[in-house]
Amino acid sequence: MADNENIAEPQPVYTGTILYPSPSPYALAITPLVQLKKIFQSLYTSLLKIMWQELWAGEVQNNEAFNLILFLIFLLLAWLTFSFRTASQWLFTLFFIFWFIDNSISHKNFQRGHYIRRVYLRLNRAGNLSWQLQLPQRPPLSMEFNPGQVRAIGVRRREIRGGAFQDKLATVWQGQLLLYDGSDWIFEEDQNLDRVLEAIATIQELLGEPVPVGFEASHGPGAYALNPITTQEEARLLQQGQGVGIKRTERKWQIFSRWRWGDSWLLIQQIFRESGFLLFVMLMMGFMVQLGAILDGFRRAFAGEMVYVEIPTNFGLMMPWQDWRIGLPLLLAIAIMIYRGWRLSRVKYCAVDQHFVRANLDNQPLGKVPTDAVEAVLTVGQEKPEILVLTATHSLVIPSFQRLEEALTYTCILSKAIDAFVLAKRQPETTETTIHPKEFADEP
Repeated sequence: MADNENIAEPQPVYTGTILYPSPSPYALAITPLVQLKKIFQSLYTSLLKIMWQELWAGEVQNNEAFNLILFLIFLLLAWLTFSFRTASQWLFTLFFIFWFIDNSISHKNFQRGHYIRRVYLRLNRAGNLSWQLQLPQRPPLSMEFNPGQVRAIGVRRREIRGGAFQDKLATVWQGQLLLYDGSDWIFEEDQNLDRVLEAIATIQELLGEPVPVGFEASHGPGAYALNPITTQEEARLLQQGQGVGIKRTERKWQIFSRWRWGDSWLLIQQIFRESGFLLFVMLMMGFMVQLGAILDGFRRAFAGEMVYVEIPTNFGLMMPWQDWRIGLPLLLAIAIMIYRGWRLSRVKYCAVDQHFVRANLDNQPLGKVPTDAVEAVLTVGQEKPEILVLTATHSLVIPSFQRLEEALTYTCILSKAIDAFVLAKRQPETTETTIHPKEFADEP
């Protein structure tokens, strides 16, 4: 009770939210088992990835001592794979049950708001801001600074993970106060970007004078972009027109993504790279089981047992096709990749007029924002980038672009469309003539 009273006095000028998953007693109980499984899986996967990179990308390790250590680890894993082959199905079932219970508890606690922690900002008599975070069963974390020490406000994406298996619970937007001393202090986290934008507007008022706002890994021709798109780069993107189409009239611009043959080839490469690695793992599993049998035979021979060691002719290289229980994950992985490809290939459609910017993903509406209220259009992220259309307190998110170049082109065209209608609305009597790339002029 004393901690709560201290937090309540004096009254905070801003109360924010941080998502902090605290482990349940069940998760703490199975943590040692989960960690043992993670260590074995990490060693196994990392070793096979090194072998896969040597085969696929030609990245060869030249350190002989390192190669010897990897070889010894490989032999140990091969022997363990053979030794536990009969118990593997029971272990898999046991871990699946643990994972299912752990995942269900974590998601239920997340949906019920059990992981919400409060951040308080207070203004003292000296005019300094006091930041305070209350964590469960711990003393409050606190920091005091002058508003003039805040050099910027940062926004970034963060994955929330919880439970013993640390599975992904959600992806949130995080608002941070960035100080000149290099420290950062979180003031808001939420799955809805609008909530973070509203918090930024409130924080700007508290600071007294506006400070720059930047989105992590962002590109754009205007505000909020940490990587501004220059006029020359914008002209190049518009001229190339990577995977973006446009139809425009005096009343409306329609912008949409276009799937090309090059995108299909890129998707096929991605499917082969990821499912090919899975096939390689399966082939190596069969090889390691039989190699482990040979090693176990030598172990028993050194122990004084009479054993017969038989060298197989194919080392189980056909195992994935002989056992449907092993071949099924490969087909499932390919199906997942095709599904991901379908998600990437969905048409990202925007309609811009003098009133609203509307966005659809295929036939699914994503939302709308007033055209004259738009402050920035950004591309955020490197892998699977998305586009943000931002007003002071609202956002429109266009997800799932396959390539950064395509998203940047879409961003530049969308920004030009918004600027054209905002300028026309502010100067109704002036006729503005804009030169656009030739390839856009021929759009039907």
